[in-house]
Amino acid sequence: MLAVSFVVLACAPAIAQTGQWSQPTKTEQWSQPPQAQSPAPTPPAPGKGGPGQSQPSLESSPTTTQQVDPRAMDNPEVVQPQGKVPAAMVGRWNLWVPGGIWYSTDGSRIYRNYAQGAAMNSLTIRANGTYRWGGTTGRLTEIRPWFAQPGERYFAVQLDADLKYMARHDAGKGKIDLFFWGVGGHAATGTR
Repeated sequence: MLAVSFVVLACAPAIAQTGQWSQPTKTEQWSQPPQAQSPAPTPPAPGKGGPGQSQPSLESSPTTTQQVDPRAMDNPEVVQPQGKVPAAMVGRWNLWVPGGIWYSTDGSRIYRNYAQGAAMNSLTIRANGTYRWGGTTGRLTEIRPWFAQPGERYFAVQLDADLKYMARHDAGKGKIDLFFWGVGGHAATGTR
């Protein structure tokens, strides 16, 4: 209850300033009796983890990660020489920002709330590597971000003077994923 009071107090100035409050598009009761537990997952086979990760042994603690240099996050390596843009990336992509889930309580029940996602303009990529995104035009630059996975290609794409993203084509799912510049978190998905 105390945590809910702090949230209300923290949000009060914002409500007074804007005079508006966004309501969730869907709320459902989420506090239910616990379900039967499934068996513990099988530990992964010994081997090498992803970039910057070590694989835990059966006796060790959870996977650890190496510290990433912030300069490498903000300035990913530019791939040389620049290759052709994959043919499957060429065309128009409708970008969508995913919705969000958060939890709240009324003191006796826990609720799961959902806010719907939103469209993020369309991104049109041409075979020569040029693109148009909203009112911006540019050329894709192949990069190697700090979180790059083996065999995956990433491209810098810019929405406007301030917003730059990292794009990756997911051929298996026929979509494009956009990641936030530097941190690499998922920002949007593009579908045809």
